[in-house]
Amino acid sequence: MSHKRVWIVAASVLILLALATVTVVADPFSWLSSEDGVENFEEWIGTRDTVIGDDPDENGYTGAVVTSPGVEVPSESASDLETLPAEPGSEGEFRPDEMNPEVIDSEPQWSGVYYDFSAGSTMRPRSSSTNWAYPGSGCVYASKDTELFTLPLNLPDGVRIDYLRFYFYDAATPANSYAWITIYDGSGGVTDLVSVSSTGSAGYGWIVSNFVDHVVDNETYAYVLQYDPEIVGSSLRLCGLRVAYRLP
Repeated sequence: MSHKRVWIVAASVLILLALATVTVVADPFSWLSSEDGVENFEEWIGTRDTVIGDDPDENGYTGAVVTSPGVEVPSESASDLETLPAEPGSEGEFRPDEMNPEVIDSEPQWSGVYYDFSAGSTMRPRSSSTNWAYPGSGCVYASKDTELFTLPLNLPDGVRIDYLRFYFYDAATPANSYAWITIYDGSGGVTDLVSVSSTGSAGYGWIVSNFVDHVVDNETYAYVLQYDPEIVGSSLRLCGLRVAYRLP
């Protein structure tokens, strides 16, 4: 009889273990919490863009268009180069990798809005002194030092950049983070087309820049998305950069 009782107890233990395993498999993330770096979905409530057409970087928008006045805080200091090579075609001759621009008789008829959307986790610091960390949800933050994060912006030649939308997580007060579209001419010239900053919204949010109105010229410029974390730590995170553009 004692052997039979032992087998009954052993079978009961196996059944309990099997039930616990099924519970974990059915909900494998139930043991995670926000303390482990996984943010609660409820933090997005009130910040998602639920109405399409009420923001200037969306199709169907009929409100006012505010043109960007420029960038107040540049991403880089002015170039210290004293001499630069001649501008393409400035001597009346075009080199093998240059195209003689055609004269455009009229303003092109622009298409509806298209997007280039990059997750924050795809960007990396441009300096080895800065480290990054990934808390989840496609976001990234500076874990050591605060050099700029960068990512190439590859758009078709001739499209018009209209807006930059910055997705962020901001729980830092009063610090804000910043995002830019910057162009380089390969000869020391640097121009920031537009910049936007996060706001202390105590969670996830987004902000749309003013109207950029820049036609992409891949022959002359390299285009780069840039992010300035301002501070070290997970209270400021880059979650995404979305460029709205139109085809000619």
